[in-house]
Amino acid sequence: MDYDDFFTSLFLWLKQQEASNGGVFERTILAGGFEYKGTIVTLTGPTGIWIPKGFEVPVSITTTKGGPYNDDFSDDGILNYRYRGADPYHRDNRALREAFKRQTPLVYFYAIKKGKYQAVYPVQIISDNPGQLCIEAAIDPALLHKVHKDISLPFDTLGEENIFSVRRYLTRTTKVRLHQAAFREYVLDAYNRSCTICRLQHPELLDAAHIIPDAEEGGEPVVPNGLSLCKIHHSAYDQNIIGITPDYDLRVRGDILDEIDGPMLEYGLKAVEGQKIILPNRKQDYPDKDRLAKRFEEFGKVG
Repeated sequence: MDYDDFFTSLFLWLKQQEASNGGVFERTILAGGFEYKGTIVTLTGPTGIWIPKGFEVPVSITTTKGGPYNDDFSDDGILNYRYRGADPYHRDNRALREAFKRQTPLVYFYAIKKGKYQAVYPVQIISDNPGQLCIEAAIDPALLHKVHKDISLPFDTLGEENIFSVRRYLTRTTKVRLHQAAFREYVLDAYNRSCTICRLQHPELLDAAHIIPDAEEGGEPVVPNGLSLCKIHHSAYDQNIIGITPDYDLRVRGDILDEIDGPMLEYGLKAVEGQKIILPNRKQDYPDKDRLAKRFEEFGKVG
């Protein structure tokens, strides 16, 4: 097995999939695998350390929601990943050790919701700790730059002197990405994957909009601070073209109502004036009225 060629193909496939799935992988897709040189290679399975048939090293490690292991990235950019069980010589744990010896990369699948995962890659094992029943892994900056040529790193070089700084930077951005993806999934599910204003039901055109921005007090990534909005209405809400009252009424800014333009303005924006948003099925997921009131004050100042 040419592992370098295999992982290059795998990372390319993952990147292609992310272009259409928004970076969220269904477990059924991962378990179904992808085709490599005429053979289907599964990417996840019943165990968190997944070694497909015919492989000597894992292709992925997975953290499930509510699972028995507390895997996470440290502030230094290190992923502490637990062995399987308490036997350091279990087949799965020995395979991790083999990946460390060979320095083969792998994919870290992080469950943002039951059955839904984000892929973090390329990840490389940087230490094996049988006594602590864990390995340490990190996002490899050099491999990342090779796979994701569109990602710009915050340093001109990737020398040893700044590898830890790069790792910390990558960890911060990765954590933000994982949390944003989880927020989006929970918000869209609460609203039955449709826009709360226009009922559009194409998930690829939907966003989870914050009522209070995440950088402000009260901007936590929780469903009551979220709205499922299509991209047009999300942008209109962010730009205070559309406002939502604490009683869930829609308001359109006065100058927009007076404007004359094409059908999008007429039917997509002006026509929602005075309507009510579509609420989630569960009352506990309703938009928080205090947050809406605070945000609507800003809309009133602009309008």
